[in-house]
Amino acid sequence: MGGGALTAVYSRTSKDYARAQNPDGSFQQEGYVFKEGGNFGGPRVDVTMDKLNFDDISKVLVGPLAAQGYVQREDPMATKLLILVYWGTTIVPDDLNPRDRRESVQLNEQALIAGDSVNGSTGAAGAVNLQHFQSLMQQSSAFSYMEASQDSQTDAASANILGYTDEIFRTSPRDPKMATLKQEIERDRYYVVLLAYDYMAARRFGRHDLLWETRFSIQEQGNDFEKAFPLMASIAGKYFGQESHGLIHTNLGEGHVEVGEPKSLGTVPDR
Repeated sequence: MGGGALTAVYSRTSKDYARAQNPDGSFQQEGYVFKEGGNFGGPRVDVTMDKLNFDDISKVLVGPLAAQGYVQREDPMATKLLILVYWGTTIVPDDLNPRDRRESVQLNEQALIAGDSVNGSTGAAGAVNLQHFQSLMQQSSAFSYMEASQDSQTDAASANILGYTDEIFRTSPRDPKMATLKQEIERDRYYVVLLAYDYMAARRFGRHDLLWETRFSIQEQGNDFEKAFPLMASIAGKYFGQESHGLIHTNLGEGHVEVGEPKSLGTVPDR
């Protein structure tokens, strides 16, 4: 499979979160309840994602969570984690402002035409044409700067959602890897985010103490979210409640699907 089939995973834990282990080294079970964070959709209709509801999403996640010792509970006293689940498609610069229709591009094209006029004129007419050419170039430069700033803000938002921010900060701008990271966040990506909070702190005190988070995504183009999601969850599930130590990429073909039985989501506190 090509780059479009690579699942990107970023997972980290709170310094206050530590899991007890069994004598064989496996993790002791921890109870959890799900809560819907929401489907944030994307820039356009996507039938492979939009038809899935929270029950569909949570049912797929049960298996990978169970593989790491996380078990759904209905008894609040046996529940440690409140896991919020979000999913959607990122919005990239081209969604907001397609590059071939940008003002800077249009002005630059006009400047090229004006430049031809400068080359073929002299005297007063030449001076006017030169002034017009220079004005167009200045406007194109100004719009290009503004558009680049807008692109950076959009990229930063996507990087935060996808879990790319730390990797970008630790990568030198001259490192070829940076070009790859930028290319990935500037393409629409399906993403799923799990945020695991301290259940008792949320229930009793209304606090949101984040214990661990896992963010995983795949390129939208060439993929069907409904088909890819179980494999993505299987890959990311290996890091639920653990550190991935940075952003990792795994081919979808290396995933193993284990879909759990649907269970009651139980009673959870309001967000």
